[in-house]
Amino acid sequence: MAFVPDAGGRRFGAWRVGRLIAIALFCGSLGLVLSGCQVGSSFQYVSHRAPDGVDLYFKVPPHWAIFNTDQVIEAQNGKLGPTQLRQIAGGEWIETMSPRPGVTPRSSIGIGKRYPTAVVESRQLGSSERDSLSFASMRSELLGTDPLTSTSGFQVLSYNEFALPGGIHGIKMIVNITGTSPVLTFGQVTAVDANTNWIFAVGVGCQASCWGANASAVTQILNSWTLKEQSP
Repeated sequence: MAFVPDAGGRRFGAWRVGRLIAIALFCGSLGLVLSGCQVGSSFQYVSHRAPDGVDLYFKVPPHWAIFNTDQVIEAQNGKLGPTQLRQIAGGEWIETMSPRPGVTPRSSIGIGKRYPTAVVESRQLGSSERDSLSFASMRSELLGTDPLTSTSGFQVLSYNEFALPGGIHGIKMIVNITGTSPVLTFGQVTAVDANTNWIFAVGVGCQASCWGANASAVTQILNSWTLKEQSP
């Protein structure tokens, strides 16, 4: 796993640059396509259907830029051919997004500062990950460390565990990352499917002052993030 450092040198495991998770953004109607975004008057509706039959969807403010697989992989690795892009993606799915003026794929990767950035992922778990998966590992999925440990250097503002119909279960939390200056605030929802084959996560963050100024937008993303198992 690769990590993306912020300006203060702290390293975060949110955007797996080394074996980069595939990114996809396709526009269309949520109910009729496998992955898509539908633009409404007050939001963009982003969705994805995982190979295990779980639908993921959530709302993003309409003025946020959203970056796709090729853009982000090439921002990290330079210009690549189609075969190289597929190899690096490895069948996984990710999107990054931000309202920052002039934002680029590269600047959308990592935790934001004066403007929030967000990431959403869906990836298949390896056999060893499945065996050892716990709420602690779900909490560590994007940040690379468990904020609930006493040595994490994080201040937990809210935390809860949930279970959905069909066996999907996960965690939702908001934390202050107090080891940085200024303090960063980060919200995350992570869940796994009933068979613990796939993990799904969304995270959004920026400086604490930015978080307060963008409370409506970050709350919309976190609260609208939904997983639903398809009917047999």
